[in-house]
Amino acid sequence: MALVNRTKNQANTVWFFDFLRQYWLVVLIIIFGYPLLKKWYDKFSIDEDQKALESAENDLKIAVANPITKEYELNKITTRKEVHDIAESLAVWLGTNKQTKDAPWYTWIIEPFSNFENEKETINELLKVKQVTTVPLVIACYYVITRRDLKADLKKYLSTSELKQVPLFN
Repeated sequence: MALVNRTKNQANTVWFFDFLRQYWLVVLIIIFGYPLLKKWYDKFSIDEDQKALESAENDLKIAVANPITKEYELNKITTRKEVHDIAESLAVWLGTNKQTKDAPWYTWIIEPFSNFENEKETINELLKVKQVTTVPLVIACYYVITRRDLKADLKKYLSTSELKQVPLFN
């Protein structure tokens, strides 16, 4: 490449384009190669705790697909049928029985009722819980059914005035 005589002002403004013209391939490799290498590194550097968590999550997803194994998973938490019914009803009234954690992105199209929550029925179900010791059981059963956090869903789908009606879950 031949040297081009430039004034000082031209040299200050054109050096970047000369660099790009000469090293364009290296710049492209860095721009596109770094994210791919990082993704590949992260994929293979998952620690044992994360692998165990993903395995348990996958097992739970498979178990909930079958009603018999879902009942078995719920019975591991508690054998009280009313707690199971409350958690199941909350999932339906909040619309999260279809919008589970691993539902495809187009669920809102194929299951339109999953976009709407029934606040009145949700509050009625939450008011069925009278004891403080039952709250963690309902939250755990709700997680088994939907693999979502009940308290986060309540904050997302209910207003603060509606949440004040159910102080145990607030």
